[in-house]
Amino acid sequence: MAAERHFTRRLVAVRKALREAVDFDAAAQAVLALGATWTPDALAALFAQAMQLAALEGREAAFADGDDTLFSEPDLTRQEFREQIDFLTQKRGEPTHAWTDAMRSDHDRAFVVAGVTDMAMLEEFQQAIIDGAQTYDIKAFASEFDRLVEKYGWSYNGGRNWRIRTIFETNIRTSYMAGRLRQMRDPDMVKIRPYWQYRHGETRVPLNPRPEHEAWHNLVLKWDDPWWDVHFPPNDWACSCGVRTLSRGDLRRMGKSGPDEAPKIILRKHLDKTTGIVTDLPEGIGYGWDYMPGDTWERAFHRELIEPVEQASNIAGLLKTPSQPKAAVISVDEPDTIEDLRQRARPFHAELMAPDLAPEDYANAFLRQFGLEPGASKLWTDVSGARILIADDLFKDRTGGWKAVKRGHGDHALLLAETLMDPDEIWLSLRAIPDPEHPGEFLYEVVRRYIRVDPERPVFALFELGRKIWFPVTGYGPLNRSHPDFAYIQRQRNGKLIWKRK
Repeated sequence: MAAERHFTRRLVAVRKALREAVDFDAAAQAVLALGATWTPDALAALFAQAMQLAALEGREAAFADGDDTLFSEPDLTRQEFREQIDFLTQKRGEPTHAWTDAMRSDHDRAFVVAGVTDMAMLEEFQQAIIDGAQTYDIKAFASEFDRLVEKYGWSYNGGRNWRIRTIFETNIRTSYMAGRLRQMRDPDMVKIRPYWQYRHGETRVPLNPRPEHEAWHNLVLKWDDPWWDVHFPPNDWACSCGVRTLSRGDLRRMGKSGPDEAPKIILRKHLDKTTGIVTDLPEGIGYGWDYMPGDTWERAFHRELIEPVEQASNIAGLLKTPSQPKAAVISVDEPDTIEDLRQRARPFHAELMAPDLAPEDYANAFLRQFGLEPGASKLWTDVSGARILIADDLFKDRTGGWKAVKRGHGDHALLLAETLMDPDEIWLSLRAIPDPEHPGEFLYEVVRRYIRVDPERPVFALFELGRKIWFPVTGYGPLNRSHPDFAYIQRQRNGKLIWKRK
């Protein structure tokens, strides 16, 4: 909840800035101005608390167990899942005579207990389930069940323990997966972890597993593959399967070059004995479970969050515009002249390295300036107080292999390290990146640019750090050139000035 409030405040600020912007440049200026004032400290404190709690208590991702014959070694915790609570809270009671009166996605908005037609009783049942989602205490829910049965004189079908377990586990399990769906479909999560992996028995291992669910174990598909529309768990009564997100790097480590092929959906005829209706049902899916729990709720939430921003500011056009040039120059602060910059600068202590070394030699020399051994990493605080991850990823491509180093690039490794450690200026700027999925179009991201020049020698360096990747850019001033061209470095001094040497 605390993290949600943190991001909500920032989203409100971004929406306001974009809504008041009259064009692309004004919107970009507003975003850069906001970015210059934000630090990760508040969120880091929340993560520290969450990680400490996780280390002490752990996280059980399932619902409570009411029948030892279904699962082995149940182990429950009492940690609240905010998205799950939100899903349960937004539901509205709907009277039903039979469980088939509300089917599939009806449950995304309606709270039902089969056979309960009294709205007051439904509301009390709903509150008992919400309390149960906060505690996972099926015994406490059983007490509430008994109290409500006596209070309202309810005559229900089935045995007491079976009804308690069915009502509790079904609501807890579907609400949990609806909350997970909302997390997994977050646009930022989709960008960094676009693959979903089916996990059989993720929350608890069933003693009598379903063969189809076992066959889907570890299946990896894109997050928007239509297969998930009817196979997103739970996929039957007491199904304990789950889904986890994966990054492209996770796939590489699994030895995969891409997602798997979605299994063929084989339909079988199913007769609803209550209504006499025959329907087609995918094999391995229980009747009424061939839907994605939380889908309609999550889509409505996404529209409520995103559409007002798009309508007010045409954010889609701001973030992805075919007509924008490759270099987006957005000025918030005007830089002084190169001569002024050189007067404030300090001579480089670092020297050029030998040319034509192996990429890992340049990487290791860079890391040693920060006290790191090869392969190690750490968070390093720059002169402005921002914390940056230092690692050999700078010298690696997206597949994890060493980048081919062009002549004149790798030998500046020590100058790049000194630029990062002791810059003359730090700018927050906008960088245009070609969209790999749409040739000719560009995506934009905010980057930090560290600039350093030498007042005495024709040498300067530029180090650029983005959200997705590091961009080492060196300004080349051969030692035998007496009048270097600083025009390139001057063009990079745009955006919001974060820090400069006095």
